[in-house]
Amino acid sequence: MLKLERKNDFLYGSIAGSIGAIAKYIFNELAQFLGLAKYDNNATALTVVFSSYQDTPLYILLGLLHAVMIGAFFGVVLAFIFDYVLTEKYYLLKAVAYGVFIYLLNFGLMSKIFSYPQDMTRLPGDVVVMFLSLIIYAVVTAYVLKKIGFWQTE
Repeated sequence: MLKLERKNDFLYGSIAGSIGAIAKYIFNELAQFLGLAKYDNNATALTVVFSSYQDTPLYILLGLLHAVMIGAFFGVVLAFIFDYVLTEKYYLLKAVAYGVFIYLLNFGLMSKIFSYPQDMTRLPGDVVVMFLSLIIYAVVTAYVLKKIGFWQTE
């Protein structure tokens, strides 16, 4: 039987992606707190499922959970990409490119599919913060993959 997974891609990717998502979440919340962005991470994480969101403890918790689940998913994708397509060499630079890809996917295609706030893509602060946060996510995820032994020789 053919098995697609070779290096525990799902386990390592979901762990690394979850940690990367938490780093992204903290960065987005800090940027909003500092007034650099109008919207926090919940504007994208929650509106994947909900048509709107509120600033209440329940929605904040749900937003964090959604962000971690989405991050775990993209972490698994990154692990599979590194397992089958890319090498470990210059992995952080490759992670930056992955973050840019997610950003373009997120604000190019997904913003039209999901219920993101209408003005989010027109606010320079929000666009820049989301761009940087997705690069931070990808770099942290790749770094965690390295630290937890994803590329160790067998």
